Amino acid sequence: MKSGYTLAGLIACLVITFALPSAAQTVGPDGDSAGGDSKSKSAQEAKKATDLSLEELADVEVYSASKHLQRTSEAPSSVTVITRDEIQEYGYRTLAEILNSVRGFYITYDRNYYYLGVRGFGRLGDWNSRILVMIDGHRINNNVYDQALLGYEFPLDVDLIERVEVVPGPGSALYGSNAFFAVINVITRKPAQMKGIELSVEPGSYGTYGGRATYGGNFKGVEMLFSGGATNSAGQNLFFREFDTPANNNGVAVNADGFDDVHALAVFGYRGLTVEVLFGSRDKHIPTAAFGNEFNDPRFQAIDDQAYLNLTYQHVIAGKWQLFARTSWDDTSLTAPQAPPLPGGGVANDDFFVHGDWWTGELRLSRNLAEKHTLTFGTEDRDNVRQKQQFYIAPTNTTFLSAPSGWIDAIYAQDEFAITSKLTLNAGVRYDHYYDVKGSTNPRLGLIYHPWTRTSVKMLYGTAFRAPSPFELSPVAGGTFEANPNLVPETVRTMEGVVEQQLGRRFQLSGDVFQNRIKNLITSEFDSSAGLLVYRNAQMANATGVEAEFQAQWARDWRVVTSFTYTDADDGSPADLKLPNSPRHMAKLNLIAPLAWHRLFAGLDAQYTGIRYTLTNQPLGSFPIFNLTLLTHALGNRADFSASLYNALNRQYSDPGRPEDAEGSIQQDGRNFRVKMTVRF
Repeated sequence: MKSGYTLAGLIACLVITFALPSAAQTVGPDGDSAGGDSKSKSAQEAKKATDLSLEELADVEVYSASKHLQRTSEAPSSVTVITRDEIQEYGYRTLAEILNSVRGFYITYDRNYYYLGVRGFGRLGDWNSRILVMIDGHRINNNVYDQALLGYEFPLDVDLIERVEVVPGPGSALYGSNAFFAVINVITRKPAQMKGIELSVEPGSYGTYGGRATYGGNFKGVEMLFSGGATNSAGQNLFFREFDTPANNNGVAVNADGFDDVHALAVFGYRGLTVEVLFGSRDKHIPTAAFGNEFNDPRFQAIDDQAYLNLTYQHVIAGKWQLFARTSWDDTSLTAPQAPPLPGGGVANDDFFVHGDWWTGELRLSRNLAEKHTLTFGTEDRDNVRQKQQFYIAPTNTTFLSAPSGWIDAIYAQDEFAITSKLTLNAGVRYDHYYDVKGSTNPRLGLIYHPWTRTSVKMLYGTAFRAPSPFELSPVAGGTFEANPNLVPETVRTMEGVVEQQLGRRFQLSGDVFQNRIKNLITSEFDSSAGLLVYRNAQMANATGVEAEFQAQWARDWRVVTSFTYTDADDGSPADLKLPNSPRHMAKLNLIAPLAWHRLFAGLDAQYTGIRYTLTNQPLGSFPIFNLTLLTHALGNRADFSASLYNALNRQYSDPGRPEDAEGSIQQDGRNFRVKMTVRF
């Protein structure tokens, strides 16, 4: 496959199609209509989610499961949608908190980054590389770690999210590498939804202050949105018993947990063309002395920058084929000034620097054929212009560098075939070719059956892969890791059965049974002969589990969603050893209740996480967390006021430490709060 010609053809296609006459309605990667139609059912702009009956919610259209709009009951996955209203009513501050509310998902926090576990897999040493995170269909996993940022380091302000579509299961048949356990598509608010100026301020615990200013509107047919925001947090003093000596301030890290972050977004839309520019930066102090750094030294921090320019165009050709074209440029960097102790005493001042740049091009054609088939064909290319890792070691002035891995090419096809009015087959396949790593072919099959109007039965099968990242192949980390150029891609084979049942207009019950089989699992291990960490295809892993979710809605604005997940995950060996950071039991509860004549709303977001084990097989106790939010709309919905209390019962709990941490477990936040005010003009 000639990648240069493919990308050049895509760019030419963008220019040519833009010169064509105005198109009929098309559907973009965010699931909303292009060409000026703002009444797409997918966005549900006319109603709040809490105003919809459960029967209507089952008919909400999603985009990310099949790269075209379809009802959730027809999607080849058990899709979860979290709306902007729910983000407000539950007081979510980060994408990590949003995802932590989804059944089968859980978050681990090492006081630097948030890591997502899915259905029993929360690998300690992973960098969120087994999930694919997108913003409006644009991949944001970087090209050095394949890392997806989820906390305050996520480059988009949470207030700009219209909804989040979560598609669990293997997604490589459409999305390639990293779509291993789940695909997460964050869909932004559109200029037409803003209609003016929006200002927000939010003080909170630990000396945290945030603010945002956004404008959205239409100027002579051009839709525009501009937004900028920042957050500063002083953090808190934290105790780590592993460093409890007088030389280490008796284990107390002082002023070493704060952060600063800034976000900016600009969007321009004209007819079918959309230009999106996004920038996010976060500077986080790290209190854990990871990677052998000096404890309680404020120089140890991580500065994450991520930006992209994304151009998309949609057009209908001959009234039949929907054309979608994308080209984008991404830039990411990590700067980590470090403070490792010197052998003879004293502390060095080293610098770890990562910089990635890449071009991406995608061209996709889709159409409905004979009212039986929904066909999708596409090609995707990525040119890794830069994948730089650099470590400057003082005082010897030693510098290590790494080179880019070149092109990644892919082609994919999908057919959604209505066998009968009640039975649909969704079949797709994708082939990914890598410049320096073995390629991968991944199919997906989904059989969706509607025996009755309010019943969906889904039988799903798929495979996915994750190519080793440049960091895993050749890590540059100042003598902490050794290289392993012989790594091969991980693979997973998944089988899943889903039943979704409407019980009248007020109740819905759904259940999943799933099984994951993973081979060539890339794992960080300690090489005793070299005294270094190394990534190896060292393990297999298996997971079998069940999920059940119940939703109820009654009266006006009352809604409850509760779920339970049981997962049995092991290392695939004859001994069936349990995986670290893998809870067997998880439960979620989300409740929205109107108070005071429906002018005040109470939101309860609660999670129960079962016992997990550390890397040294030490158990960490189960724990419940309750988060409470009160929200009111005022001045004809021109002002919102909310107050949130997180970990309301002040539960003391810890997450497992990672291989680079000296701590076996890392304490999490106790009771804390945030108040927020948003006004619109």
